[in-house]
Amino acid sequence: MKNPKNNALPEWILLLPLGRVELLDRPEPLQVDPESLAQMVTAFRSRGVDLVIDYEHQSLQGRRAPAAGWIKDLEDRDDGLWARVDWTSQAQEYLRNREYRYFSPVLQLDPETRKPLALMQVGLTNVPAIKRLPPLVAKWDPGAKEAAAAPRETLEDGSATRGEEVEKLKSFLGLAPDAEDKAVWTGVLEFLRNLSAVLKLPEEAAALEILNAVKAVQADSQRLKEVEEELRRLKSRLAAETSGQAVEEALKAGKITPAQRAWALEYYRQDAQGFQTFAARAPQVAPIGRVLQLLDEGSNAQGHLVPEEVVLCRSLNLSPELYLKAKAQTGRAF
Repeated sequence: MKNPKNNALPEWILLLPLGRVELLDRPEPLQVDPESLAQMVTAFRSRGVDLVIDYEHQSLQGRRAPAAGWIKDLEDRDDGLWARVDWTSQAQEYLRNREYRYFSPVLQLDPETRKPLALMQVGLTNVPAIKRLPPLVAKWDPGAKEAAAAPRETLEDGSATRGEEVEKLKSFLGLAPDAEDKAVWTGVLEFLRNLSAVLKLPEEAAALEILNAVKAVQADSQRLKEVEEELRRLKSRLAAETSGQAVEEALKAGKITPAQRAWALEYYRQDAQGFQTFAARAPQVAPIGRVLQLLDEGSNAQGHLVPEEVVLCRSLNLSPELYLKAKAQTGRAF
């Protein structure tokens, strides 16, 4: 004979998950954060009365609305809003027979943020408004549901309950909330086999062997990043050396002046081929075979033009005589 205590439905149910809650009947999702959870709990407790769970929201339609249960307490937990429910015998029968499987909360929302402010009531329904809502009773198994009724309980060593771990596995594997345990373990084995294949391990590889292979892949990935960074630095240094050499050759060929060095380096860095084409086609603007020296105030004492002055005369279309005459009158080089 079964223990009568095991015939009770889950006492605690998750009414509203934390985070983004997508709805079937509205494009805008709900935004549930810890602050809104705490606010709903505060609003409930400030009323000092139980909240009704009815059938198909009949309480909102002005019709006869018998209760399916009463919400005795609310708690804001790490994963959402939980309600402690005292079910009626009729509701228990409906749920055992799977005549009702889901619920739908009625909420007061902030019109701007879409955050819930208060829980108004809950209705048993087979057409829930929340997407991917797990059923209240997936398959009637009193012994199994007793564990699900207290999802916050932990084992002696502080770890999560078996029910919580199984639910996490279902979510990880992309299984439906009401998937059988057999499907969970089959999914885990399939995942491990696929992971072993990706890591080029035998299909029967043990968990520790798989873990060590994953660590090795991580180490190789880090070494690859270090090699790529070193290669980037080498390419940058080579580019700088190549651009400097090309500009020096253009200077010695008389294709650019020292004043154009910075411009030429930037030009080469941005378009090496373009600069090489320019240097090949540009006319000679300075004597070949030497890098021009900067002028100082004492140069050209004998009245002869230095290379820089030759370039200046060419750029200004001045004859050397006119330049020297102007220089003699002012007493300085231009």
